[in-house]
Amino acid sequence: DSGAADDLTAFFGSVGMASLSLFQTVTGGLEWHHLAGPLMQHISPVMGLVYAMYIMFVSLAVMNIVTGVFVETALRRGREDKDVYMINQLRD
Repeated sequence: DSGAADDLTAFFGSVGMASLSLFQTVTGGLEWHHLAGPLMQHISPVMGLVYAMYIMFVSLAVMNIVTGVFVETALRRGREDKDVYMINQLRD
């Protein structure tokens, strides 16, 4: 199919375009099947699995970073509250 080959070249024709395409799929700019289809048709069906693993890895990494920021903030505020409580107890 010539359309899928054109899509493959458009999305993955250079390192820059491949990086942009992968970034767009992670951030919601492109739908997965638009990129996975040409990969599976013209390279290998296994590339669909590799592509899905990439999306899963990046999604989990972003969620892990966001969770880490929230947990670190909560722990820091907890320590600050504990310090204030101890100071107030010592004053009384």
